Amino acid sequence: MTLDEASDTHSGAERSSLLQSLVRLNRYALLLLLVPAGVIYFWPGLEWKKQEAAKHTLTELTTQRDALAHKVAKLEKKLELIKNDPEYLETMARDKLSLQKDGEIILHFEE
Repeated sequence: MTLDEASDTHSGAERSSLLQSLVRLNRYALLLLLVPAGVIYFWPGLEWKKQEAAKHTLTELTTQRDALAHKVAKLEKKLELIKNDPEYLETMARDKLSLQKDGEIILHFEE
């Protein structure tokens, strides 16, 4: 066996041990990454972000519901006035349709 053959054999053994070390290191790195990822994914206490987002959405929807309920109440009141109050109906007709009684003059002022 010549010196070149011995060095080739020796460098092959070094490469093999280096590769084995790198494979072991990669396994440990993979385990170190998988464990926290698994804990984060499966940990039930970490769903607080989802809960906060749901609470925020609930607050927005509650606000919208209250605003719409207020609008419905105003429209129902207006409907009752239109049905039962001829004076209100007359006022609305004059304002919206620019109607007038005989002998009246309508003046419009721009702001």
